[in-house]
Amino acid sequence: MLALLGASEALLEASERQHAVAAALASVRAEGLEPGPQDLALFAAVAAGEMSTDELRRRVLARYLPARPG
Repeated sequence: MLALLGASEALLEASERQHAVAAALASVRAEGLEPGPQDLALFAAVAAGEMSTDELRRRVLARYLPARPG
């Protein structure tokens, strides 16, 4: 029974991640923008549970913001 609950929770979390990624991409596209292949790969990693949203944000910002000295 516990294994079934764990599997159910994992499926729910996966579904929520996929929905969140789809919503984020829809929002970007509604603004008239299209994420590049590199960004889409990062979003796919988040949807698959291979990367956190914090890590996605860090990687995207690192490409566009200058490095801080120190």
